[in-house]
Amino acid sequence: MKLFSFYTAILLMCVPFYAAHAEQTKIDGIVAIIDSKAILDSDINTRFQVIKERIPGGQMTDNIRRQILNQMIDEALQANYAKKIGMRPSSSEVDKAILGVAQNLKMDLQGLRQVLSQQGINYSRYRDQIEQEILINSIKKEIIKRRIVISEQEIDDYLSSTTSISKEKDQVRLRHIIIRATDPVKAKLKIEEIAQQITSESDFIDQAIASSEGQFAIQGGDLGWRPLNQLPPLFVRALEQESGQLIGPLRSNAGFHLLWVMEKRSPNTTLQKQTKTRHILVRPNEIRNDTQTKALADKLYTDLKEGADFAALAKEYSEDQGSTLQGGDLGWVTPGTMIPTFENVMNETAIGSVSQPFKTQFGWHILEVEGRRDEDVSDQVKRANARQALTAQKQDIVLSNWLEELRADAFIDLKE
Repeated sequence: MKLFSFYTAILLMCVPFYAAHAEQTKIDGIVAIIDSKAILDSDINTRFQVIKERIPGGQMTDNIRRQILNQMIDEALQANYAKKIGMRPSSSEVDKAILGVAQNLKMDLQGLRQVLSQQGINYSRYRDQIEQEILINSIKKEIIKRRIVISEQEIDDYLSSTTSISKEKDQVRLRHIIIRATDPVKAKLKIEEIAQQITSESDFIDQAIASSEGQFAIQGGDLGWRPLNQLPPLFVRALEQESGQLIGPLRSNAGFHLLWVMEKRSPNTTLQKQTKTRHILVRPNEIRNDTQTKALADKLYTDLKEGADFAALAKEYSEDQGSTLQGGDLGWVTPGTMIPTFENVMNETAIGSVSQPFKTQFGWHILEVEGRRDEDVSDQVKRANARQALTAQKQDIVLSNWLEELRADAFIDLKE
């Protein structure tokens, strides 16, 4: 999910959360202690208000309460681990996320503060919530990066698969139940018992909430829309081989699974816009400060406007080691490859035109746009997409196993 929509969702979800918290006056009981962090009864009740609209049935039950507690335990464990290894979002990162929420709601920061105030939401606590969400997402990315290594051979095998291209476009929306194989015999018996009780989607939802040990259990196991090529191969094979909506039980290293097929779709192929560009980069250094560096960039821009050869100036002046010898040529640039400032200037520059000097964290740039095209995907992008798909196939199990490790190492004292 994109950041703007993600943090807007947090704002909309947190409105009832903070309003409910503001109205809380009684002394809370402690439900659990995770290391040194206490989870209170009111924490569970207010979290229920946050997610009430997304819970099938919308009623607090013992199973819902248990799943909320599990969810909050997992969040505390992840945040604690991230802080333990020294990870913490910068103030500017949190500011940027909150500003993104405001812009997505078509208001400025002051307007957002007023909306929060009107809903009884303390801005400092809202900011802390955003910070924790950023922290948890960051540590998940770090764990995926550390524990999932995709080899070039795996990418080659994936691209040579006759089904990889079609599965990149085909999508499926699934519900999922998992029983972990801590005791394989008991887990197998339990998943079979659950399967026997499912004859409808409503049954599946009830069983997911009551028994699933997956992170989406509280939403009835709803995994949302997933491209087929980003599902575990075990799931894909089962979807191909079995008909009907209930799939499984399936056995993996993580445990035993049941799937419920909600919907399928095959979106039309979308073309990728690419821009042929080259640039000159000059950086401040020990003998040239930022003001002097900008003056050099301005002079080079003037020379270019007067007809100087871009490639020649790039070879002589540019300090981008990757493109200097090619006359500043960056090739065909795909969206998301460059930092946002560079990409914005590139997109706003007409074909055949040279941009005015602009600054990024790397120094002062001048770029020239040589052409634009719509391409399905280049070989490089295909390999990047393959790597992303292979990573996505593995990440759910990797993150699940990591959470099990955190639980095993943590002090968890349940009071109920």
